[in-house]
Formats: sequence, structure tokens, C-alpha cells
Amino acid sequence: MAPAAALYQRVLRQRPGHADALHLFGVLHAQAGALEEALPLLTKAARRAPRNAGYLNDLANVFNGLGRLDEAVVRYRRAAALAPANADIRYNFGHALRAAGRTVDAVEWFEKALAIRPDHGSAQSELGLAFLEIGRAEDAVAALRRAVALNEDAAVGHSDLGNALQVIGALEEAEVSLRRAIDLDSQLAAARANLGNVLQDLHRVEETEAAYGEAIALDPEYAAAHANLGNALRRFGREDEAVASLERALELKPENATYRANLGMVHVARGDVAAALDCFGRAAERRHGPPLTPDRLTQRAERPAIPVAPFKLQHDAEQIRRLCAEGRIDPSFGKIADTYEQVLAALPCDAPPDEPIALDDREWRRIAPAYNRPLHLPEAPAAAEGAVNPDLDTDDIERAYRESAPNLVVVDDFLTPDALERLWRFCLDATVWYQVKRGYLGAYLVDGFGTALSLQIAGELRARLPAIFGPHRLEQLWAYKYDSGLQGIATHADFAAVNVNFWVTPDEANRDPASGGLVVHKAHAPSDWAFRTYNADSARMARFLEEAGDEPVTVPYRRNRVVIFDSDLFHRTGDLDFRPGYENRRINVTMLFGNRGER
Repeated sequence: MAPAAALYQRVLRQRPGHADALHLFGVLHAQAGALEEALPLLTKAARRAPRNAGYLNDLANVFNGLGRLDEAVVRYRRAAALAPANADIRYNFGHALRAAGRTVDAVEWFEKALAIRPDHGSAQSELGLAFLEIGRAEDAVAALRRAVALNEDAAVGHSDLGNALQVIGALEEAEVSLRRAIDLDSQLAAARANLGNVLQDLHRVEETEAAYGEAIALDPEYAAAHANLGNALRRFGREDEAVASLERALELKPENATYRANLGMVHVARGDVAAALDCFGRAAERRHGPPLTPDRLTQRAERPAIPVAPFKLQHDAEQIRRLCAEGRIDPSFGKIADTYEQVLAALPCDAPPDEPIALDDREWRRIAPAYNRPLHLPEAPAAAEGAVNPDLDTDDIERAYRESAPNLVVVDDFLTPDALERLWRFCLDATVWYQVKRGYLGAYLVDGFGTALSLQIAGELRARLPAIFGPHRLEQLWAYKYDSGLQGIATHADFAAVNVNFWVTPDEANRDPASGGLVVHKAHAPSDWAFRTYNADSARMARFLEEAGDEPVTVPYRRNRVVIFDSDLFHRTGDLDFRPGYENRRINVTMLFGNRGER
């Protein structure tokens, strides 16, 4: 490096604005890892030759390496416009977009790179990984197969393909790919960790633990391996060891909300509600920030723009106005509702209410300080006298569940009046409805729905109905709140052993007492179907149910009615006809117990 550096310095002393010397000297620094020193040189070179795509690309690479992704994206975009046939620039652009969390946009640029150079192995690999991140698992597998075909000796490619195959449920093939990756590179810790994920799904306990252990031995600071080992140990009933593994993962990645929430689930399994709630609360704050205060409303929020669904804005505006009217939040927060309604009014009049829309920069900046941030987080403590109705005939409920074909039981007057009312009020008041679905909003443990009351209900269910729940522990817990003008969840099954679904909105809100609840099919999801198939592939499920000649069971909506059923059964939300108005929105709480393989 020294002779070349001396040459460039000599040129620049004589001609300080020499673009090529500035550029090459900057590239030399970048190659040596001196990105801060490279940046001013490459910036000057790009200013001297603003139409040189190569200069802009190298400048963007340095911004990318420094983590200044927005600035990198601007330069890559200019470079791509100046060099329409350059596949590398398009790949680099996609890579930066993916790093910035704009994965859907990244897919477009990876595909543009591959249209120019179909043998661009890096673009093919990252396209597959991007597909996986946005839920297009089958497309991810196809892309990663092409990447492996381009370089059959790349261990990382086989490892990534095995990971994608696991997602679509092709576990045996995934194991083959991952063992091939390990054969090619015995030091590749990611392949061993991914193998552990597959072996866990195959319920091969000792091999699962061994695979994660080997990954950690190769890379003791591999946080995901520690976390996944902790999740596996929880499933295997070894909670104390699970705590140690997840705490180690959090030492390495303290900002990871998912690890924190998973540690919370271990504490739930141990019966330590206080520790679980602490984990869920800290995870929610990591994801959504601390409760918003009035003084922060005027602060500029540097947050990446995300698409916004109109019905979500409408819900949030209604909730904020109600909280202001009842004195539960500062009246100045009413300005947020005003802003949401103004943004709504500016959207195209034919915009589908449940279709997320990308706002322009100006409109996004208006809502960014408050959107999906907590404004009001009320307490929901456990019920002192118990939450589940003490008068329920639990023997009769267990017998009805066991003797039904399929396993399904409907129970009214599920919760005590006090627990029901306080849970409903929490759902109305808590600003935790961050997850946007098609026609409804979700609140999860990691979003702020982790409360002492909700965990109490789950714990009492297991204790009172052991013949139904047996060894199955709580795996998931959430609430969904529906828009009065939209429909609910499409047909699907869940990756669990037992489903619990109950409703809390008053019956007066439902204009059709014969519907609005749950439609449960008698057919089980085939055991060889992958999760995505029985949870999201509507066309295949419809064909299966038609061929099975299935006659579903319709459970009408009733407040405080619970439906307990085999998680393998296909089910959907009943047709909805609820009155307009914030307090009339249909709210259901869902709890999943156990895993599918434990049935």
C-alpha cells in the first residue's frame, strides 16, 4: 500500500482536484479498512466527476460500510441510473436496501442484477435470503437452489438452502443440505446451528443439543445458537438450562427483543410470572420505545418509513380520542388523532382500508413521532379471587373434549365477571395494537399484551383442565381486534397442540347472533404439510377440504364464550357484522398450548 499511497499523495500535491487520484487513493484506504479516511477522498472524487458511476458506487460502498445506509442508498441509486447495464451496482444497491430493512425494495434490485448477469452468485444468494425475510419461502428455496447450482462447493450456500427448506417443512432434505455444508466446511458454525433447528423440528433431542453445542464450540459468541439452544431446552422441559442459554444470548445481543421475549416464555414455564412480565415489558420497550410524553411529539423522529393501513390509522385515532375524553392521557395527544385523520383524508378515496399504503416523506414525518409508539400502558393485575369461573364443571368439559370427534368443546361464562370486564377494558385502553393484519390488528406478548391477568388465565386453564392440556405449556398468547367494516382471519391451522379462543366484546355489538364467532372444520391438517401450507396456502387448503367433503362446525359469537379445540383443525373467523364504533370492535384472545409434534 505504501508505494501506491506515496504516488497518489505526490499527484494530489501537484493537482489537488485530480479525480482519478482522489478516487484511487480513497479506494486504497477503503481496501485497508480505513473507511473514515477514505470517505472525504471519495466524496471529493464524486464531486469532481458527478456522472462517474464507478466513483459513486465506491463512495456508496464506504457509506454502507460505515452504517450510513440512507446516504449509501442515494449514491447507489444515482450510480444505477448512470450505468444501466452494471449488475454489480444493482447488487450493491439491493444489499444496502436489505441492510436498511427495505427488503421488498431489495428484491427488485437483486432481480435487476440477475436480469443483467444470471450467474451473479451473490445476487442470487441474497435474493433467496430476502425472499425468506419477507415470507416467500418457496421462492427463497428456488433462488437458493440456483445459487447452489452456481457454486456447488460453497458451504454457506448449502447452509442457507437448508435453512429455507426447514421453513417450508422439507426437513429431511434440509438435513441433507446442512450436512453437505458441514462436510464442505467443518468450521461453519451457522450450518451446525441451522442443523440444530431442523433436528429440533424432527424431535431428535440429543442430536439437537449436540448440533447447537458444536456451533457454540466453534463460535462461543454466536448469540443465535445460544438463543435457539435455550428455546430447545425449554421445549425439552429443561428450564433452568434454558434460562442460562438465553441469558448468555442476551449478554451478546442485549438489544434483541425476541431473545428477551423467549426468556419470558421460559419464566412462564417455570411459573415465575414477575420475571416473565419483566422480560415481556423490556422486549416491548425495545421494539416500540418507552411511553410517549407530550414533549416528544414535537421532536423529529428519524424512523424508516413503513406502509400504513388506513383502518389502522382510523383505529388509533378513535382510541386516542377516547383516552383523551376519559382523561387517561394528556389532552395534547389529541393532536395525534387530528394528524392521523388528516393523513387519512389525503389518501386516495378508492384505497382499500386494509391494504398498507406507502406514505410520501412529508406525510410519514407527520405521524412518525407517535405511530406504533406506546401512549398508554395500563396495569392488568391478576384477579385476587381467580380469573376462570370457579363454577365451571371441569369434569364435564374434559369429558366433552375427549369424546368429541374432532376434539372441540364450547364453554360459556368462561371468566369471572370481574376478570372479563378488566380484560376488555385493558384491550380498549392499552395502545399496544401494533401488528397490522388483513382487516384486524394484533397485540402480542412482545408488544405489551403480556399482563399478569392474561398469564393468570392461561395458568388456571392448565391447572383446571389437566386432561385436555396435560404436559402442553403455553407457547403463544395474543389478542386480535377487528374493524367493523372488514372480515376476519381466513382458513388456517396452527403449529400447536391445543387452541383456546375466547371473546370479550359485549354481545350488543354483534348484529348477527348466529355468526361472528368461529368456523371449525372437522378435517385435520395433513401431518406432512409444512407450517406455511396449513397456515397460509388458501388455495391448497380449499382443495383439501373440498376433497374431504368437510362439514364445518359453526360456533356463534358470544361474549365470554371460549372454544377449546385441537390445533390441527382448520378454522376461520365467522362472517362478521358488528356495529360501528370503537367499543363495538370484535376482540378475541387466543392462546396456543404445546407443539404440533407433541399431539
